[in-house]
Amino acid sequence: MSNTDPQIQSAVTRFHEIYLDGIPVLLRANQTAFLSFLCIVAATDALAAYRYKSNGDVGQRFRDFVTAYFPPEYVPHAANLYSFRCRMLHNFSPANFSVVHARPDLHLKPNSSIGDTYLSDESFFGGMQIAAKRYFAELPGSAALQSDMLARLEDLKHGGAIYVG
Repeated sequence: MSNTDPQIQSAVTRFHEIYLDGIPVLLRANQTAFLSFLCIVAATDALAAYRYKSNGDVGQRFRDFVTAYFPPEYVPHAANLYSFRCRMLHNFSPANFSVVHARPDLHLKPNSSIGDTYLSDESFFGGMQIAAKRYFAELPGSAALQSDMLARLEDLKHGGAIYVG
């Protein structure tokens, strides 16, 4: 990313430090695993905002990012993942998914007892990690993607840069 704007380089570095390096700390214990889901949807939301220009439809942007960058098994769940994102970030409560800690064997399988889908923390983090790496790999080769991300970083009303003191 050497030919990328310093603000973009900084945001990518901070994203790695906070989310890609930080979430595994939360995944170490059942007591903090629930918080990992909050961080994963917040990270996905940030990535979607970097990737897609704001048209006022946060849900569409989120669903588009999941569809384009997450592994294919997430595509049928894109709409429910957006509902999950909203409920987790605004109500601290999952919707459409039964969240489980360290159960990759259940990940994205139906929970027939209540009619939703299991979401395992480590597997969900792995999906977001793949999506982030795919997006960040595209950034250096696209002036348009860099321009959109820079616009988001400079928009203090809707976005802004990541600063860690």
